[in-house]
Amino acid sequence: MEKLLKIAASKGCRAEVFSTREKSLSMSKVNGAVSDVSASIESGVSLRILKDGKLGFAYTKNLIDREELVANALASLEAGVEALYDFPDTGSVSFFEDFDESVETLSFPELRKNIDRIENLYGEMKEGILQAAAGCGTTEIRIINTSGADLLQKESSVYSTGLMIYPGTSSGLRNVFAGKSTCEIFEPDVKRTVDNFYNSLPEVEIGDSRMKVLFPPDVMYALTWRLGVASSAKAFYEKVSPLLNKIDTQVISPLISFISDPSVGSMGRRVFDDEGVKTGRVPVFENGLFKKVYNNLDYASKMNTAPVGTGFRGGMWGGDKVSLSPAPSLSHATFSPGSKSFQEMLEMMDRGVIVYGALGAHSGNILNGDLSIGLNPGLYVENGKVVGRVKDAMMAGNIYEMLSKAIAVEKIPHYTGSMFDNPSILLEDISVVGS
Repeated sequence: MEKLLKIAASKGCRAEVFSTREKSLSMSKVNGAVSDVSASIESGVSLRILKDGKLGFAYTKNLIDREELVANALASLEAGVEALYDFPDTGSVSFFEDFDESVETLSFPELRKNIDRIENLYGEMKEGILQAAAGCGTTEIRIINTSGADLLQKESSVYSTGLMIYPGTSSGLRNVFAGKSTCEIFEPDVKRTVDNFYNSLPEVEIGDSRMKVLFPPDVMYALTWRLGVASSAKAFYEKVSPLLNKIDTQVISPLISFISDPSVGSMGRRVFDDEGVKTGRVPVFENGLFKKVYNNLDYASKMNTAPVGTGFRGGMWGGDKVSLSPAPSLSHATFSPGSKSFQEMLEMMDRGVIVYGALGAHSGNILNGDLSIGLNPGLYVENGKVVGRVKDAMMAGNIYEMLSKAIAVEKIPHYTGSMFDNPSILLEDISVVGS
């Protein structure tokens, strides 16, 4: 990497080299039989250069010819992408607090033991399918640049999942448990899932009405996508955000806070973003007030503001990190916990649905906050108890109006994978359309 940076600098460029290496194992079983095993090692290097106010970019999965990679980045300058910033001098940082080297030695027999533990908790399936899985992995990210930054971070993870799938469908109820070196399973969560699954086996028709809706952590992406797009510096720079001129304005319920802080959390912490900027707390919404526009180096320079450590590769749709340039991203943002237990929230529902799966969450006017999703599955609740599963139901609305109707937020967040740690949120008076 140092040689690559030196070659780029010799061409009169300011340069950044981003590299990543990921190693993973996974195994899954369906109703007790092994259905899939996977082992992978992936790595890649990307080069960004700045010259004469323009950005050049190139990447490779196999760094054999450094001169060629630099030449490709130089050729891309011809596209004329403006870049009026410099790469940050974050100094030398090595962050290994979330890394356990023993995870690299885990093997398939050990993953199978983790799956066996999961299967035993769910018990023998009376109806439907039980899909249990386990995996582990390590990730290494390094960033160096001509401003003097040399940043290295390693992390490890071990996870187990259980998915109870409804008969004749591909949808179901899921639990995810993960840790940095071991996977601690929270048995009350599994028991709740099992009870809800069997209680929701009957399909019910609910008609069209307004009712309470409970969003569990697994479907928070349907909300966070819309909040993230609107509060991005890109949307503000282009003057298309519905949140323009609403800083310090009450936009959603005071029960709701939506905070980006990649440096904290149970899993997936980052002490620098994918541009080498130090991460920290960015209160996008705090007690319902819109507080902060987030950015990356590019949009920070365009708007004459300081970067806040939210420049990540991948964004809303994910993707291969080394093949993508950093963009403003709330990939690590989560909702803050509230004061109610899940059971207390359930008991607050005289009539409503729990949205355990969202079909079409990517559709509609995301920038404006419009939402129209199929409930797959949606669990029907009467008098605080799950009594069935809604058939062919949808819910629609605008998330700013919906989140203004929040009446409770769960006090314990749950790890869900890509959405990190989130609580459940209970809304009232939401339009639900059923068959």
